[in-house]
Amino acid sequence: MSDSLFKSENISRGIIFMVLAVFCFALMDVSMKQLATDLSSYQISFFRGVTSLPFILGWILLSKNMARLKVIRADLHILRGLISIGFLITTVLTLRELPLANAYALFFAAPLTITLLSAIVLKEPVGKYRYTAVVVGFIGVLVMLNPKAMGFASIGVIAGLLSMLGYSCSMILVRYLHRTETSEALMFYFILSLSIGCGFLSIFHWETVTMAHAPWLLLLGVSGAIGQYLLTEAYRKAPPSILSSFEYTAMIWAIGLGYIFWSELPSIWVLVGSAIVIGSGIYISHRETVRKAPATPKVRHVND
Repeated sequence: MSDSLFKSENISRGIIFMVLAVFCFALMDVSMKQLATDLSSYQISFFRGVTSLPFILGWILLSKNMARLKVIRADLHILRGLISIGFLITTVLTLRELPLANAYALFFAAPLTITLLSAIVLKEPVGKYRYTAVVVGFIGVLVMLNPKAMGFASIGVIAGLLSMLGYSCSMILVRYLHRTETSEALMFYFILSLSIGCGFLSIFHWETVTMAHAPWLLLLGVSGAIGQYLLTEAYRKAPPSILSSFEYTAMIWAIGLGYIFWSELPSIWVLVGSAIVIGSGIYISHRETVRKAPATPKVRHVND
């Protein structure tokens, strides 16, 4: 869909919906981090899936789109499910071990990795400008990982890097699967795989769930469902080229919520490094928009 088909009023609403969606997902991460103090990462990953499953299935039933759940590449859905189980479990470990802002700073490196994997796996063209942005972005990651900031060897950092890599691989599979599968199928089987896979693993690592956990479990399900709805509406009203940069407002929410709930504040190294990573990510998004723009006889974008 061309950007010209979006009305300016709807674009403004789309931006608002995106910012609110990011806030909801930040609340979801707050609930996972809080639950991680008592429950295993397998349990929390299971609850992340199973609390969202009724909302996703209900939406598909109400919209009468059951036929769109048809699977063409079952093997790749299974592979994506296995990777997603791994990256969600390591995400919970990261949230448990690191301040919220530090965890987000590591997760923000995902667009850099996705760009590299897109060139290697999907053979998508990546020119020198985006390669340069990726290099600069990874320098930002190194700034965050210096011994005075997060360090290289902690469980939280290792889990965060594995989570970021797993998410990136999952997104590459999503890009590939979009050639044959519907958005409804990708969303439903992702949540279903988390529910089944993490549910099975949690049997061996089950901790007692008490009423004290109920508010956080409720927040986990509601924030995830509302965030997914807002995200869908955002992309319905505004183009991805405009919305992608607003995903980085997550750092604002992470710093604020981290301070409110746990009195956490990121170090200057984390702030500087994340600023470099965010800047690189925004530039990559910009170059992607330029690459996809209609070519004219006088202008050729060959180095994006």
